[in-house]
Amino acid sequence: MIIDSDTHINEPMEVFELFLEEPYKSRRPRILKDTLGLTRILLEGLLFPEPRLKQAHTKKIEGTSMGGVHAGSSDPVARLKDIDLDGADVQVIYGSLGLAITALPNSDFAVAMSRACNNYYAHFCSTNPQRLKWMATLPYQDVAASLQEMKRAVSELGCLGITVPPNVRGKNLDHPDLFPIYEQAVKLNIPIAVHWGNGAYLTAAGTERFDTHFMTHALGHPFEQMIALACLVCGGIIEQFPGIRFAFLEAGCGWLPYWIDRLHEHYERRTAEMPAMKREPLEYITGGSCYFSTEPDERLLPVVMKMIGDDYLLYSSDYPHTDSKFPNSVKWIRERSDISEEAKIKLLGVNAARLYGLESTGAGYKRG
Repeated sequence: MIIDSDTHINEPMEVFELFLEEPYKSRRPRILKDTLGLTRILLEGLLFPEPRLKQAHTKKIEGTSMGGVHAGSSDPVARLKDIDLDGADVQVIYGSLGLAITALPNSDFAVAMSRACNNYYAHFCSTNPQRLKWMATLPYQDVAASLQEMKRAVSELGCLGITVPPNVRGKNLDHPDLFPIYEQAVKLNIPIAVHWGNGAYLTAAGTERFDTHFMTHALGHPFEQMIALACLVCGGIIEQFPGIRFAFLEAGCGWLPYWIDRLHEHYERRTAEMPAMKREPLEYITGGSCYFSTEPDERLLPVVMKMIGDDYLLYSSDYPHTDSKFPNSVKWIRERSDISEEAKIKLLGVNAARLYGLESTGAGYKRG
């Protein structure tokens, strides 16, 4: 069984008429054309994607098409056909606009949007729940409401886990405000996926210095994942919450060897500054709490496997984004000559099943 561990859904605006609860329905997101004639999403006075971001080669602002133009981005039947075409058995689905929930200024509305998104994701995946799995979005502006929504999404709606940005409105992931989230994730035995979103008004190191999708996308994903991993490892979160599982997504894995060496050097020389850190960084990273997605054609994959092994790396197509390797993502991994066949089996499904807590039923996977 092949599990595509990180894919996305483009939420159609009409679903918020159905799933956004009163008294917030009138504030639902809408599609409009901006002054350049490009299609955008208007939500709480903000345009998505962020209008300041331009295409580097044309200097024209991108519209909603940057999320992907495949029919399966919002049609579950078409999506199942595309999954077959790519060669996967199961897809784990993340939101697109849902990634921006934490950036919304009004916490009550963020809670309502989170519920609406999660209701829609569950509805979308109900077309074939054996093959379509999903991860919940939470309104981290309100931790108490996030705990309630996490429990509802898992227990009532059947999600696999939750997603969190690499920083929550400027708070690093080792901030004590987030401890209740981690405690409940361990109790529910669900993973937490660390996932940034380009053009979604989410804080990311260095991106404020650029105005192109090229640069913000290239910097935002890996730099924020590096910071997030350092906070979770060195800030003592993995130490304090045994059994917790994190996935670091959409940044590739080639940054890991450098970052592990860098953290190791600081652990040797400046350990007193991180009192919650009791072990070597590599011990935490290879102890079962950290998983990392890789691009199907990532050239540094063998280097990463040499350092951390092949048990914590995940296959991801990033469907339906424009930089996705669909429909060749599984094919490219299978045809690689620089990793073993055993490693391919783990990469394509075994590791993701362990991360997401999935058990094979013969016809698909279900939560264990």
